[in-house]
Amino acid sequence: MASEINTLKRRIDELEEIHRLAQSLSSMASVYETLETIIDCCVRLCRAEHGAILLFATSVHESAQTVIRNGRTDGSDIDHVLNALVAGWVESHKRPFLTDDVLREFNYRSPSDRVRALGPSLAAPLLDSGKPFGMIHLVNTRGGSKFSEDDLRIVTALAPLAAQFILRAKVQETLFTDNQRLKASLAQSRGVGTLLGISPLIEEIRKKIQLAGPANASVLLIGETGTGKEVAARAIHVHSPRAEKPFIAVNCAAIPATLFESELFGHEKGSYTGATTTMKGKFELAHSGTLFLDEISAMPIELQPKLLRVLEERSFTRIGSSEELRVDVRVIAASNKDLLEAVRRGEFREDLYHRINVIPILLPPLHARRADIPLLAEAFLAEFSGGMKKFDADALRLLSETEWKGNVRELRNAVERISIFTSLLTITSAAVQEIGFGTVGTPVVDGRSMLLSRLRSNQPENNLLESMEKDLLDLALQEAHGNAAEAARMLGVHRNALLRRIEKFGLR
Repeated sequence: MASEINTLKRRIDELEEIHRLAQSLSSMASVYETLETIIDCCVRLCRAEHGAILLFATSVHESAQTVIRNGRTDGSDIDHVLNALVAGWVESHKRPFLTDDVLREFNYRSPSDRVRALGPSLAAPLLDSGKPFGMIHLVNTRGGSKFSEDDLRIVTALAPLAAQFILRAKVQETLFTDNQRLKASLAQSRGVGTLLGISPLIEEIRKKIQLAGPANASVLLIGETGTGKEVAARAIHVHSPRAEKPFIAVNCAAIPATLFESELFGHEKGSYTGATTTMKGKFELAHSGTLFLDEISAMPIELQPKLLRVLEERSFTRIGSSEELRVDVRVIAASNKDLLEAVRRGEFREDLYHRINVIPILLPPLHARRADIPLLAEAFLAEFSGGMKKFDADALRLLSETEWKGNVRELRNAVERISIFTSLLTITSAAVQEIGFGTVGTPVVDGRSMLLSRLRSNQPENNLLESMEKDLLDLALQEAHGNAAEAARMLGVHRNALLRRIEKFGLR
């Protein structure tokens, strides 16, 4: 009799928990928030140590969505590979899954001790018209409790309700995304939130941004300094369902190592000397929006595990607090350095690299997209002059032939300088040459243009061939650091012939 009463009480508790779940889900429009709420409920109902809810990718342009709950911190973790193995079984069999040893069931030999600690596993499909579109997955450690038939019954009964609310949230997100795409299209027509250019390279990047925007996956922007990584990050934000929410940009290279944790995660009043007030970190400020971590390679390696935890579990604590704070933030990272090389040198965590590198986008240097320089220059000049000034054809040609080692940023600065210091409404190449070039910009990288320029400007009394030969010899010697044999190799001549020419022109 007592056992029957206990069973009845447990069933009542289950019904109350599911009722509360339905009430919570009825007001949610975010798929991610819906997934979080469902898996948290399943973990509580089945007293699971770990849980995951996964939505399968429906096309090559869509990434799978996964929320993982690692409830224990004693050396065990559920991972994405294990999830994928169970998901494959559930998707193909279209029915629940229960085992006492999930690793043995799939013959999975994980390299991680934390994963090898897992044992009992329970999974149930999420169905749409009989077709699986996701799954709920619970896991315990080998020394923990085995899942019972009652646990399987609970999750199997809850799955249709969960599926209904997930599909509802997906429809609402799609409607919102379509609305944002219309806004982004309008913004693009006004030159806002997009990358300027007509080259195939920039067209390809725009396509990637439009595909990446609606997803919730992390993005890694890779490119030299000044290639427009923050512009690209803002464009991704504009094309996302988070467009109306905060976009917070952080330059990791500008933050002192001692202040990194406080800047990103915040601190409580009195948590350290100088903490006179409670301060929210950048993750809190970016809640529901996008956090852009520029030059992420500058992040201290001792802080990287905390960032990894936020990315995986969406929770963290402020300095001086034990309270877990939950956030919904999309992270876009950027680097002008080779992060894989940093991983090999032990300066950057490999697991963090793979976590932020879900969608990699390479931003080319400006010299690789010269066709875009006239458009960029005209756009910058219109911005700085209020549309009052323009470049003539020769000025645009000179700008296009310049080696902009500082990329788009250097070009923009040069155009601003030209706009300020010239009163001409139509800016000539002479004005560009006189005002525009700083210490980095090097004009005329096109060899044919350089030769034509010297040929057209040469005076009849000058021996242009001899002058150019001398300049070429001088340049080769500079590049070879004065080594005649190396300079001869560069020029494709015998060393003795080179020495005779050096003596002829008095270069030594």
